[in-house]
Amino acid sequence: MMAETHTKSDVSTTSTTTSPTYAAPQKSSGISLCLQYFKTGPGIVKLVELFLGILCMACAAPAWTKGTHWFLFVVVTAFVSTSIWCFVYLLNLRNAINLPIDWLLTELFNTAITTLLYLIAVIVQFCSIELATQRNIAAGVFGVFNMLTYAIGSFYLYRDWKDSHPHSSFSGSVLKGNP
Repeated sequence: MMAETHTKSDVSTTSTTTSPTYAAPQKSSGISLCLQYFKTGPGIVKLVELFLGILCMACAAPAWTKGTHWFLFVVVTAFVSTSIWCFVYLLNLRNAINLPIDWLLTELFNTAITTLLYLIAVIVQFCSIELATQRNIAAGVFGVFNMLTYAIGSFYLYRDWKDSHPHSSFSGSVLKGNP
């Protein structure tokens, strides 16, 4: 058996950089159809959020208890906002509209707040099942799955936002431990 020896000059170090999960197309002059987003991880997550939202609405409607009213309010609000974000990505509106908006941070806040509201709505849905109908229980279970999907979407958005803003106000010395 022969032992291999490596000198310091043989070993090279390479630095790897992480790229965002979804790189938006270059600036365009107008609205264009962009289906590439829905082939990425965040795009697939958005489609799953919409599908689970439809299941939640189908199982929880009509609302017979106050808790189910709240659950349906959260589900429908989340469904509408996710549908709007899907149209923003589908029509490439982020690049077509020239507004001073940090689109990624706005979507991150929207998705994180939706995750929190889903958590509250699922708890309320399970606590208010007086009639114990199977469809209300199924709505709560699908709500848990959708809450987890929104949490995954929030993670993707946070990671993309963090990669696109390397020197943010959140990375200051205040958050670092004391020496």
